[in-house]
Amino acid sequence: MNLRTQIYIAAIAIIVIACVTGWLWSNHKIAALEREVGDAKAAAIEKQQLADEKEKQAGEYKAKIDYLEQQANELRAARQKQDEELKKLSANVGDARRDVSRTRVTRSEPATADQLCAKLANLGHPCG
Repeated sequence: MNLRTQIYIAAIAIIVIACVTGWLWSNHKIAALEREVGDAKAAAIEKQQLADEKEKQAGEYKAKIDYLEQQANELRAARQKQDEELKKLSANVGDARRDVSRTRVTRSEPATADQLCAKLANLGHPCG
């Protein structure tokens, strides 16, 4: 073998070694990247599950808020109705107090038995 052939063989050997080394390095990098992709997919699935759970909780909270708003509206309506009834009762109490005051101030004259019987008869309780 001459020197030229040995140089060609050495060059081919270096090229083959470089190609094999590059192929091995490439396979190593691809395997590492595939592991990262797998990890990223697992993390994405976990995050999606968490997001779904949070969305479900948000829906439950929205339903609770709607229910509580409905209850608050019902309580407001009941309160307004009670306020109106209290105003009516207050007016009635005021009228009754004025009537009592007026009655106290009014002089009463003694009534006869016949007058009392007539008044009782008007009320549906005749004298016996």
